[in-house]
Amino acid sequence: MAGGPAFSLFANRLMKEIPQIDIGLLGEGELVFENLLSPDTLPEKIPGIIWRDNGRIISNPLGPKISMDDIPELDVTAFDPNDYARANTYVAAMGIEGKRGCDLWCGYCLYPFLGGTCMRLRSPKKIVDEMQMLKNEFGIQLFHFTDSVVNRPADHFEDLCQELLNRKLNVAWTGFFREDSLTRQNLSLAMKAGLTAIYFSGDALTDQGLTILNKKLDCENILDAARLTAQMGILTMCHFLVNLPGESDKSITESGEMLDRLLEIHGPAGNLGAVIFNHVRLYPKAPMTRQLIRSGILDPDTDFLYPVYHNPYRYCHVLHEFETRCHSAGVFSRLGLIPFSQEVTS
Repeated sequence: MAGGPAFSLFANRLMKEIPQIDIGLLGEGELVFENLLSPDTLPEKIPGIIWRDNGRIISNPLGPKISMDDIPELDVTAFDPNDYARANTYVAAMGIEGKRGCDLWCGYCLYPFLGGTCMRLRSPKKIVDEMQMLKNEFGIQLFHFTDSVVNRPADHFEDLCQELLNRKLNVAWTGFFREDSLTRQNLSLAMKAGLTAIYFSGDALTDQGLTILNKKLDCENILDAARLTAQMGILTMCHFLVNLPGESDKSITESGEMLDRLLEIHGPAGNLGAVIFNHVRLYPKAPMTRQLIRSGILDPDTDFLYPVYHNPYRYCHVLHEFETRCHSAGVFSRLGLIPFSQEVTS
């Protein structure tokens, strides 16, 4: 039996190439898994599975998506949470779901395809119930919200923070934030509720790039969020994609200038934990992938099962130059972390 996001994207291909897979789950499995275990349910009656019938591969239509408050409780007997948490105390290893789905339609992203095009929200009470159980029973105190964007919608996010405060749970947590939804008020509330590090995925360093990626942001939104996190002193990680479609010498220069502005904002505060650069990975069915195929830049027969990145040769060096620029700025050294060699000797 197979399932998960990667399988859902390539289900037919994987069923053909891996005959050992008897049955697969497409999309979410909570509502169908119990039926698969029942000896009385015929495969053709189970929505959202792909299965074999006398040499044929049959894909059943998807059924309804689960309500987030109906997600089964964690099975902590089959999967010991400490197996996730004990080996990693720097990056949060324990994921918590606050919502599924996304309505933003970023050009490279498959969240709408995998989780739906609208956000299904989980009750803040149930979210904090799960965190409280993991803390009380397993001593876990560092969590990461797996939501595509943790601070949208704002009212749900603020209710979650308030629930954490009301419980006096005293845990730490991280998540990916949307720049234009961040305010001084809700960031302050989140920090009181245990937010220990904030992740941004602005993804482009120019307004042109943000438009190409359909981020529905502009550079000023990204700079405003940087100023706010620097002023509030919250550990911040930024993700950007470089060498995007349509790059020119002018846009590369503008990207470098924008990066310098961000480094200047965070430098005095010493709150920048990382700037992560990547090239756009092209997934089947993603809007950007389809656009590149339509424009003739990408071969429609490209095999996406193995990673394919948009990284034309002319500007393929930019990622490494930007990484060097970040290290040369010395921003990360201002975090005050003790070098490993000093930890050992002390």
